[in-house]
Amino acid sequence: MKNRYKILLIAVLAMFSAVSCQQFSDVSKIGEVESLSAVVSVTLNLGSAPIPDKLNVKMINYSERYEVNTTMNPNGTVTIPNIIPGIYTITVTSEKSQDGFTYNYSGNVVNVDIVTNNKQITVNVGASKSGALVFKEVYYCGSRTPTGGSYFRDQFYEIYNNSETVQNVRNLAIAIIAPLTATPNKPVWPATEDPSLFVYALQIWSVPNDKDYPLNPGESIIIAQMADDHKKSNLNPSSPVNLLSAEFETLVNTTSLIQDNPAINMVMSFWPSPTPQWLTTVFGGAFVIYYPNEPINPANFVTPVGLTTRHYRIPIEDVVDALELVGNATQVQLKRMPAVLDAGAATVGGTYLSVSVARKVKETVGGGRAILFDTNNSSEDFEVMNPPVIRRYGAVAPSWNTWK
Repeated sequence: MKNRYKILLIAVLAMFSAVSCQQFSDVSKIGEVESLSAVVSVTLNLGSAPIPDKLNVKMINYSERYEVNTTMNPNGTVTIPNIIPGIYTITVTSEKSQDGFTYNYSGNVVNVDIVTNNKQITVNVGASKSGALVFKEVYYCGSRTPTGGSYFRDQFYEIYNNSETVQNVRNLAIAIIAPLTATPNKPVWPATEDPSLFVYALQIWSVPNDKDYPLNPGESIIIAQMADDHKKSNLNPSSPVNLLSAEFETLVNTTSLIQDNPAINMVMSFWPSPTPQWLTTVFGGAFVIYYPNEPINPANFVTPVGLTTRHYRIPIEDVVDALELVGNATQVQLKRMPAVLDAGAATVGGTYLSVSVARKVKETVGGGRAILFDTNNSSEDFEVMNPPVIRRYGAVAPSWNTWK
């Protein structure tokens, strides 16, 4: 009887082995995924900017973590072979220095399905000059309290003079651009609007226009939601930052914890929501800094089709610098901002992580002053920093900050 069981067991194992081998054999016989090709061309909308010598082309399939890079002639096309099928974001960038200016070229298309061979893709490429003032470091995701709670009052935005000349931040405005978070549901603007010429703000705060606020090369200003020492026992001892030396804060006394600190109070220029506080989303907003070409009038708002929310129109040509932030790397495909302002997006990848995004250093010049990358592509220009640090890389506070 035992021998019979042994024979039966051997037979069953042999059958299982045969079936398993056949399954693996069937899998191995599945044809390899056929690689495809794509043909990329560009439409140049450069205004008075010179034509770049070459263009850098990047194709990213975020779901497969697959990336292809190449270059092309601005007046021609490029055929990109060996592409796996999928959904891609195609970004075209370049940089050129001429007549004392650095021009950045950028354009992108998102959610391009490449499932057939010889896919034809056209990217609109615009140009802009590198701004003298740039977002240097932004801490937006917030921190955890010692008991595991969420804390968001310690957000800050550092603006840096990346140029060779003195800049005046008097009346400089910082705006949050619609929609508030990265989403496929973009606002639909009335037919009278031209979204290629404007970005639309949800909130705007401004540096006071009462006097000059000069910023020398290598100096920076800190705009704090609340310019306090957030490590205090009554705030969040686990916070990574002390912002008492910030130049500006967006003061609104919505709770007893908020007090008027030494920092200069920003001007609430456009805030249509019922709760007037500079609480930017911990999931990552899209921001611009600009000098208004006329006084900001909250009554001159724009409302998207089918909605009642008020937005303020900002001409793209007035924007000094832009930064798009998203919740995670895959949300780059949900961009809100025109590629001419920011062809990519930066992210810390989560919320309440006590980390920031900061520009990378391009070079260091005389006196140790850092020149930061500014290619108008935040995916390339920024990196995640732990912990957040104000005035990183030897940035200096302006002389008029007497409380630093």
